[in-house]
Amino acid sequence: MAYSQGGLIAATDYNNFVGGNPAIGTGSINAVWSTGSGAWGYGQSALSQSASSAGLVTATQWATLINTLNSILTHQSGSGSGISATTAGSTITYLSTLSTSIGTAYTNALTFASNAAVTVGSGTASTWTSGSTTSTLTRAFGARAAFASADQARYFFNAGGRLKFNVSGAQSSSTTGRTNAAIALCTDTGGVATFGANTNGGRTGSGGTVGTNNTAIGYHTSTYNSNVTIVSVTSTTSSYTSDTATITVITNGTQGSNNDHGIYVDFWLNLSSTSGSNAGGSFDDSLGISVTRSIDISYPETTNLSNTWGAVTITSL
Repeated sequence: MAYSQGGLIAATDYNNFVGGNPAIGTGSINAVWSTGSGAWGYGQSALSQSASSAGLVTATQWATLINTLNSILTHQSGSGSGISATTAGSTITYLSTLSTSIGTAYTNALTFASNAAVTVGSGTASTWTSGSTTSTLTRAFGARAAFASADQARYFFNAGGRLKFNVSGAQSSSTTGRTNAAIALCTDTGGVATFGANTNGGRTGSGGTVGTNNTAIGYHTSTYNSNVTIVSVTSTTSSYTSDTATITVITNGTQGSNNDHGIYVDFWLNLSSTSGSNAGGSFDDSLGISVTRSIDISYPETTNLSNTWGAVTITSL
């Protein structure tokens, strides 16, 4: 008999609510709480199913289910289900909102009420110079966020972890119009805010002419082994309005068995510098710019969840 008012709570009911591991499905605690798959799973210790599907559920098992559900919902919204865990010796009553609450936990798996303070990344600077030339110059500057395993990458983003890519430019040699235009483009672009599981916060800079500001790209919605443009900006500096800057992201594809998108998240700033008069090649102009990039990290909260994602390692590319 299915879980219902007036019926006994059988082990099969409990097992259906808990689910296997890894588990997928709206009615399963483990799908959200433990390993899960893709954009579901916080990596917490899985709830065990009852050893005997024909037996009854103990008060301890039922209390663990309720407490875990409340931890999930508190992580997501700041408050639990309103259902209190049972204690040994008390009567376990039918809970009309239990199935709905588990469904809500699954639907809201990527929401979170808070996360840890931002860990500000140290910047890496690279100098880009060229003598006077009429050629169009291009160069890419990258930074990588690396995770210890494919599942740890999923757990980080699924539990509310966020990355922020930052770029800036400074003069590294004598002042030229070309250098100033490239520095301005770095300021216009700024970087990408709150890169998370399925979305990002778009560019952080201001100025320039924005061609792309795609906030629908995150870890799970990135493209395997192919750069996806998040931001593109065209210069508004006089005589250099053909100069462009783009920020792209790329992951290294499935590395595990639970529908991850890789253990690396690489951000790239791509600069294209003309030599003046809007077309490139109208007059000689030198370039001397130092480009700094960094990645800030906002880890998931650890009040309701245990740290299953580990440390994120940042390197320059």
